[in-house]
Amino acid sequence: MTIPESELQAAPTLSAVADLAGVSAITVSRVVRLPAMVAPETRARVEAAMRQLGYVPNLVAGALASSRTNSVGVLVPTIANSIFADTVQGLSDHLEPLGYAVILAQSRYDAAREDHMLAALLSRRPEAIIMVGSPATEDGARLLRRSGIPVAETWELPPQPIDAVAGFDNYQAGVAVARHFVAQGRKALAFIGGDDPRATRRWNGFKETALAAGVKPPRRLVLDRNASGSVVALADLPEVDAVFAANDAHAIGFLSGLRAAGLLRNGPATEQPVAVIGLGDLEMGRLIAPSLSTIRVHGDAIGRTAAKLILTRDGPRHVDLGFELVLRDSG
Repeated sequence: MTIPESELQAAPTLSAVADLAGVSAITVSRVVRLPAMVAPETRARVEAAMRQLGYVPNLVAGALASSRTNSVGVLVPTIANSIFADTVQGLSDHLEPLGYAVILAQSRYDAAREDHMLAALLSRRPEAIIMVGSPATEDGARLLRRSGIPVAETWELPPQPIDAVAGFDNYQAGVAVARHFVAQGRKALAFIGGDDPRATRRWNGFKETALAAGVKPPRRLVLDRNASGSVVALADLPEVDAVFAANDAHAIGFLSGLRAAGLLRNGPATEQPVAVIGLGDLEMGRLIAPSLSTIRVHGDAIGRTAAKLILTRDGPRHVDLGFELVLRDSG
């Protein structure tokens, strides 16, 4: 539907704000760009006029004049899974009060799309880029290295980072889960989830620790990104007695499949025919029965730390936020 031109209203101008507030256009511009330089009473009067008129500053024009966009590009694998929501929330909570706008993009776990979205973000001349993981291709890494802006890789600890890092050791997360299963006396271990680099590092730590402990080689079942595949994954793992899921969504899906098969108990972990541990510590995992054991990742802290790293060069550039193995009734 097209809105008739007669119903469209011209956008209010900076001059109109100045007239209503009884100040100069330069003063309005300072309130927009450098509010700390304007007396509080004057600033309040200008802001009231802006609200009354519905005035929105033209930040594009300001960026052209100052070569500053006050924006930060953020690239995540997906927004369909809330596992990354805490990280986006944390970085936004730190950046937005400082005047930065967050531009969010998703790669959908596709390397070519990731390169395209990195280029799209960089074309908007952000002040910095924060991404979950590391670039999937050398082309993507080259784009970031040559961008001339701060870059923060998160949710992992890459051996050769582009710039700053805020994450945790995915390999050691797999190690911790395997050690726990072995200590429980579990013999038939499996890993379910995606095949992205972070999940693969968890799998490697899980597999190598299990083999070193003398249990039979664990199985890996690569699933679609949504949880529906994990609901029926039990059919492909008939002898399994312990499962590490790459994230809580897959773990909860697998628990649903166990319940349908009559293999789920409401008692403690020691009574479960099949132990299940996820990753992410989603709220839903705490509410279901049996409650989900998981690797707790400090997503909010990762986001806040990444935001701090792109704003200053002071202090360590590589920050390991760690993780916790949280044991509940499922495993």
